[in-house]
Amino acid sequence: MVRRRLYGSAELQERLGVSRVRVVQLTSRPDFPEPFDRLAGGSVWLVEDVEAWISEHQPWKARGADEPPPPED
Repeated sequence: MVRRRLYGSAELQERLGVSRVRVVQLTSRPDFPEPFDRLAGGSVWLVEDVEAWISEHQPWKARGADEPPPPED
C-alpha cells in the first residue's frame, strides 16, 4: 500500500508560516497546485505538489529560511 503524505490547511499554515487567511489567498492562486481531494473538513494537497510550488515560488522557504534574503545592492 502506498502511503500518501498530505497537507491540509493547518499544515500549510505551519509549513508556510502564514495565517489562515493567507493560506486561503495562496491556495486560491491559479499557480497553486490543485487539491488532491476535497473532504468535509476541507481540501488536502499532496506534499510533493506543495513542496514543488514552494521551491518555485518561495525558494527561501524550501531551504528552511523564514524570510527571503535581502536584496543585493
